[in-house]
Amino acid sequence: MENPDDLTSCVNECVGNKTPSPDTPAVNKDQINYKLIVGKRIKLLRQELDVSQEVLAERCGIYRTYLSRIESGSANPTLLVLVALADSLDVSPAQLLMDL
Repeated sequence: MENPDDLTSCVNECVGNKTPSPDTPAVNKDQINYKLIVGKRIKLLRQELDVSQEVLAERCGIYRTYLSRIESGSANPTLLVLVALADSLDVSPAQLLMDL
């Protein structure tokens, strides 16, 4: 049992466990670049609608510079931002994950 006075220990026993579960596939971050896929899809849909980054960003309640970084694949948008983008582009959030 851990010392309750030791502030460096974690009360959540699973946090330090780095052993993957046998029923969970390993994640290879280099396999598919979802940020790039999502960014390209958003840019394509935005251009098809003939909407500027500024207008789309305003509709979603985000900064234009953040949208630019999402479209370039350098920003990792939250789930809420993806849903807002999908709604503003009149597609489902799942469609933003589809490869071109």
